[in-house]
Amino acid sequence: MEKDESAGDRSAIVYVAAAAPWLLLRLSFAYLRMRRRANKEGRHFFLTLVRDGVPREQARMLADEYSSSLSLVRMIREGLGKFTS
Repeated sequence: MEKDESAGDRSAIVYVAAAAPWLLLRLSFAYLRMRRRANKEGRHFFLTLVRDGVPREQARMLADEYSSSLSLVRMIREGLGKFTS
């Protein structure tokens, strides 16, 4: 019985290892799409602030903070926190 469980564990590990590159690629593309959209929205936010009378330097600072709020490291930490607590 123990031998069957070991073979099942090995096949699960092989399956996960085979799927990992595909999953990593899909996650990378999804993150890049989100990053591109955040940058686009940051530019739109900047232009709106300037149009409404906010000084350009302050508008740039706010827009940069807005568009950089998307952090892959933060997303991973928050996601892993659910599994480690």
